[in-house]
Amino acid sequence: MLLCKCPQLTPLQARFVASFTALCLLGLVFWSLSNPHFAYAAEVDLGEGWEGGADHNWHRIGIELVGDSGGKEGTDWEELVVLDAEVAIGARQEQLSAIAGNDQANNLNVVAGQTTVWRYPKELSQAQHADVGARLPSALEEGNQGLGPMEARHRELRRRDLEDDAAGLLDRRQANIQIPVFISVNTCLQPTYNGTSTQSAGPPQLTLYISSDNENGTPGPGGNGLKQFTVPLDEGFANYTLSTSGDLYMAVHAPDLPSDFSGGWNYDIAVSIDDYYHQANGTDPYLYLVDTDTNAALLVTDNLTQADTGSALYEKWTSLPPPFVMFASSAQNTKSMGLSKSFCGMQNNAQIQAQQSDPNATSSNMEMGMITRGLGDKPKQQFYVTSLNGSSTYYGTLAIKGNSTASGTGVVGGGGRVWQPMNWTTKADGNCRLVFNLDFCDKVAYAVPANYETYPDWPDLRALYDSQASNLYNNFTYSLQQTACDTTSDAQYSLARNCSDCEAAYKEWLCAVSIPRCDDWSSQKSYLQMRNMAQSFTNGTSLSSSLLNSNYTPMLGAPTLQGSTAFQQTYLSSFATNQSRNPTIDAQIKPGPYKELLPCEDLCYSLVQSCPAALGFGCPRKGRGLEAGWIAGVAALGAVAMLLV
Repeated sequence: MLLCKCPQLTPLQARFVASFTALCLLGLVFWSLSNPHFAYAAEVDLGEGWEGGADHNWHRIGIELVGDSGGKEGTDWEELVVLDAEVAIGARQEQLSAIAGNDQANNLNVVAGQTTVWRYPKELSQAQHADVGARLPSALEEGNQGLGPMEARHRELRRRDLEDDAAGLLDRRQANIQIPVFISVNTCLQPTYNGTSTQSAGPPQLTLYISSDNENGTPGPGGNGLKQFTVPLDEGFANYTLSTSGDLYMAVHAPDLPSDFSGGWNYDIAVSIDDYYHQANGTDPYLYLVDTDTNAALLVTDNLTQADTGSALYEKWTSLPPPFVMFASSAQNTKSMGLSKSFCGMQNNAQIQAQQSDPNATSSNMEMGMITRGLGDKPKQQFYVTSLNGSSTYYGTLAIKGNSTASGTGVVGGGGRVWQPMNWTTKADGNCRLVFNLDFCDKVAYAVPANYETYPDWPDLRALYDSQASNLYNNFTYSLQQTACDTTSDAQYSLARNCSDCEAAYKEWLCAVSIPRCDDWSSQKSYLQMRNMAQSFTNGTSLSSSLLNSNYTPMLGAPTLQGSTAFQQTYLSSFATNQSRNPTIDAQIKPGPYKELLPCEDLCYSLVQSCPAALGFGCPRKGRGLEAGWIAGVAALGAVAMLLV
């Protein structure tokens, strides 16, 4: 048997081998005892039934999971049971992710009790400021120069960056200048309710923790309050600004879930040196209800600018494609409860959404466009929401996708902006229908008496009202032509008004009285006037004879002797209650009984003041018919205020 003889080593070689072997053993021991303090955050499986991921292009963070913890107590790893599934995965309570860049949504899933930690390296805070790009023609808050205070500041910073050469930018980085950093979070998806009682609130909110102290690289619950900032999310939104010259650490923590909720959260976190990537206005809806019918609602934004008609800024707004979007949901829809300040939350959970690519609603239930109708005749955006249920309450949220012209990664404010939600309730009776964007009566935008059987097609109903008013106006112009309009000032019928004023006043009055504003017969609003009570409802039923034959005294202040026939009127015999003010409505449309929101008496007074006396216009006096046909100015303001509530 042959034996292999080991080679002889010199004393120097022997000492080297011994030292090298000891060093290897020491390294092995150190490796086996050490445990990495952080791990890259994993995309945690949130279990079956949790809605998310399939329809969204989320920015996914690469995963690097460590193997089984061995089940030993006291280990840094613990078994995390996801929802009700029988599958458990190893997950760190604290996981480290890297912010990918400025003005970029970083998206992760998180489950109850989990904390995800993010590092924002100082190199990103020292990068060049981004160009805010093309935005709205003017800032909504100011309406003049097109730039809010923050935007103006950002453009100034961008200008300075462009003027700096590479050496100048390097000097600024080496000087460790404190740079303002804007941090924002949006909750995109959240746990679902599985309780047996009616849901009254959304699931608990996430919490954002921020640290600029390298000694607190893992901020979160239980951390040193002196070395971190705590920002609870509100309605799925949080933001925070601080100045730094070094690394930032941020953590998003998911709270424990009540027993009647299941699932997890999905959120976006973004950091910028220019402006908040996600934005929310929690004090102003900037969106107002015009009117509703049984199946639709008409809404408009506030005035988008105070620029004068015909000015360059005015024309920019009116020629702009609709810059806003809108989210709408029934009050019974609880999926978006607790997410009203989150753009991605509303986008993922709202039942009805406007699409900028589909302003005519060819494939959606929300039509939108730019208008100048309404308060001040200033530019506004209009939304027409359809496919609603009658006698139902809805919530609407105005929003801008990105910064109105661009969105997503690399866009300042690219995560979108939302305003405070508002609500409305649709009509119930089914004999009022919204009309708007008429060719002649272009200021009409409200519900009118209707019948879905006699006029099932919406364009036909609009055309009937509008063409009748237009024909009546043409007849009026023939009478006005008898007046010397184009003459010297001393020969005109008035030094204060002219024929153009008369034409405008007559048109506004004519459209208001020939196209009455309709409300439900069942409405209990005190300022409404009962109309067309003698006609049957659209379903064939009629009002009771006892009601029709009961006493009706519309003008309590009328100077009439006690015992006269004025006090013997009934709802059936009175012209004001047994028919509509426009005979065509009863003869062709046949809406049945309804109530009318009367036009303001100032329309009548303006007509009398603006037109020649020879035309014979006059307004009824109080106690002589005014109350049944017009609403007083103060009362009109109150009625409008109640409509907007």
